[in-house]
Amino acid sequence: MLTVEEIRKALHADRVVALNVRNPHGPLGLEHIAAVMERLVTTPSANSPEDRVARPIILPSKTWEKLEELAKASSKSASRPFTPSEVAAAILQDVLQESSSAR
Repeated sequence: MLTVEEIRKALHADRVVALNVRNPHGPLGLEHIAAVMERLVTTPSANSPEDRVARPIILPSKTWEKLEELAKASSKSASRPFTPSEVAAAILQDVLQESSSAR
C-alpha cells in the first residue's frame, strides 16, 4: 500500500483534508461523506484558490462510472448535486487521512 506522502506526490497535491467520517463504508457511509463534502465546499477557506489544487488524473472508465453513481446517490441527500470529481476528491482525502491517522 502506498504511503500518504507517495500518494500526495503522485497526485501532485499540496495538502490533505480530513473528512472525519467514522465509517464511510457502512450503510450510511455515502450520506456521511455527502454531508462532510457539503461542509467542505461551502466553507470559505475550502473555496479559496490558495487552498485547492486541480490536477487531472486518468481513471478506468468503470471507476469513473462508479464515481458517477456515487455522486448521484450522494446528491440525493445534499442541498446541491456533487460531481464525480468531488466524490473522488472526498474519497482520496478520507483515505489519506485514515492512513496518516493509523501511523
